[in-house]
Amino acid sequence: MKHFYVAAATVAASLMIFSCGGTKSITQATGEKEVTIPCSDKHSDKEFFRGMGIGQSKDLNTARDKARMAANAELAGSITTLIKQVSERYVNDAGQKPEDYAETFEGLTKQVVNQQISNLSVACNKTTSTGNGMYKVYMSVEASKDEVFKALERNAESQKKLETIFNREKFRKNFDEEMAKFEKENSVQ
Repeated sequence: MKHFYVAAATVAASLMIFSCGGTKSITQATGEKEVTIPCSDKHSDKEFFRGMGIGQSKDLNTARDKARMAANAELAGSITTLIKQVSERYVNDAGQKPEDYAETFEGLTKQVVNQQISNLSVACNKTTSTGNGMYKVYMSVEASKDEVFKALERNAESQKKLETIFNREKFRKNFDEEMAKFEKENSVQ
């Protein structure tokens, strides 16, 4: 029985040593290699919202369209999330109930996202051929933080429900603070 405990302790110690070796041991053991994905280094930052997409098809234009749609969707999601955080914080700071303004800000968000999606810039575009007749397109699109804010501000000022609580400076401060948090969260990727 004593040998069993010694053997069990040896196995446990070996497992702990192996697991503390980090991903290098695991990567070498499984034969995995890190892959660099084109355009994936383009993350949202303090100046731009960015979205990345990949599209694949036998038709090059279809591959591009798929990559663009995926990138647009990712970017739209990022903008929507940030505007939701900014609007909830802003309404709370104004001493109001967020649920009273949720529908108004949801409509504003849709307007802003639609406007921005139609005015995007391509930050990165790489095309590869897979060897089996397929094209693969990697694309990153971007929207200026300032342009997003200006569109949001224009649309907010035109809303009757917001006219009594809207303060451009406070709104901009909340927007910039949330954008700084957003940048930190996205730079970790």
